[in-house]
Amino acid sequence: MHSILIICEDSPFGKNAVLEALRLATGILAVGDIEDCQVVLLKDAIHVLHKRLQPAALNVDPIDDILKLIKLSEVEIIVSREDLEFLGLTEQDLLPLEHLTVANHEMISELILYADFTFKY
Repeated sequence: MHSILIICEDSPFGKNAVLEALRLATGILAVGDIEDCQVVLLKDAIHVLHKRLQPAALNVDPIDDILKLIKLSEVEIIVSREDLEFLGLTEQDLLPLEHLTVANHEMISELILYADFTFKY
């Protein structure tokens, strides 16, 4: 197995599923057996990367520690362009991450098609 794609679409409000998916991806890359692990954020999951997110107000874990892991592991995060627009957000509303890509659904479909292992977290 060479590549893993983790898909998240649940809201980060009141639960830590998206943060756990990001943590999982960084862990997979840290082990070193798999060099290509990407996280796709769809629908409300995109909110986890909003610059003005206040985790304490939403009763979820802070994202600061996970952002450090993301930077160290260089995990690629892909955000759905269509879902970003549907939420009324732009790329400028998101945290400035080095390995963040905004992609359309067609490109995300290709990632799903060609990944060795795909799962929804």
